[in-house]
Amino acid sequence: MNTQLIITLLILAFMIFMFVWQKYPMGITTMTCCTLLAVFGILKPAEAFAGFTNQSIILVAPMMALSSAITKTSLVPMIRKKVDDLSGKTGMILIVFFYLVVIAFVQFIPATATFSIMVVFLTTMSNDGEVTPSRLLMPMLGISCAWKGFLPIGMGATAFATINARYATIITEEAYMLQMFDKFKVMILPVVCLTIYCLIFWRVLPKEGKISTSGLKDVKETPVLPKAQEKLVYIVFTAVMAVLVLNKWTGSLMYVAPAAGDMIGNGILSILGGNPSSLMVTFLFTTVCIVMTTVMSNSATSNILYTVAATVCLAGGWDPRGVMLIIAIANVISLGFPSGAAETALIYAAGNYEVSKVLKFTIPYIIIAIVTISLSANFWFPIYG
Repeated sequence: MNTQLIITLLILAFMIFMFVWQKYPMGITTMTCCTLLAVFGILKPAEAFAGFTNQSIILVAPMMALSSAITKTSLVPMIRKKVDDLSGKTGMILIVFFYLVVIAFVQFIPATATFSIMVVFLTTMSNDGEVTPSRLLMPMLGISCAWKGFLPIGMGATAFATINARYATIITEEAYMLQMFDKFKVMILPVVCLTIYCLIFWRVLPKEGKISTSGLKDVKETPVLPKAQEKLVYIVFTAVMAVLVLNKWTGSLMYVAPAAGDMIGNGILSILGGNPSSLMVTFLFTTVCIVMTTVMSNSATSNILYTVAATVCLAGGWDPRGVMLIIAIANVISLGFPSGAAETALIYAAGNYEVSKVLKFTIPYIIIAIVTISLSANFWFPIYG
């Protein structure tokens, strides 16, 4: 076996182990791997650290700052006040409103911060009636999992570039790069189905239960920007969205607007067979991704699977876009166990949920997610083009 291939596979194994272990920040792991690739001569130093000049990174990083600026406008306090006003309401109106607030928040605020806010409001609700805090909290997590990154605004506007950056060094054909609305159209079916499920089946969750804020970090009020600065944020945000949407005509301007593969691939191909059906491939990757992200963090899951999936697609000569979108979408369906994501752990702790007591809600949700994501990805981006 080629010595460089062995070294590359060892570095890959080290990276996977460190991502799963999560003992050290992921930045340290990735920088260590880049350094090792350069030290052992697998890549030239300029190639090993080329990610720092990647156009997709240049696009995403400023968008994070822009989304943070949005949270400092009067928009967020306004939504908080509306939630407070409706905290005494009951019935479907209350459910829909809470869902809408979660949908709005997760476009710009990390899900953990979103639920730190929402849990505080749920503690003011009583256990009288059909709509109780215990019946709302888990479905709200389900709504967050479905809608996170769906709308092409905020960080969702640059999701396609983030995914491209994950596999562009393995699959370099321009025709296989994702566009802004590709993720949006693949997510339509799962988002609709999972939202309907959450609107109907919140009733299967335990009615009684006490929402706890112990262990939650204090949610500090963010000072609102002065009116002039707030208007400037809205203007810049609108301009950025316009440039992103019009990227077909703006070209490279889009990227500055917000300021060991063959062996792994052939191994998986041998399991799938010489000519697997496109639906079988999408179903397999969706299932594997959701199972993995259920038992370990979604960030570790995506970091592992993007590389594996790209090498499989390269070895098979497949269109990688559907498979890459599957990983991006399915890796946030992490509500089955507390270990899936930080916000999932928060929800289980705040709702005092036992895994066995919420299986009636989480298992059907996961099954619907697997089926709809597989079907949608295969419809829009079959692996054989």
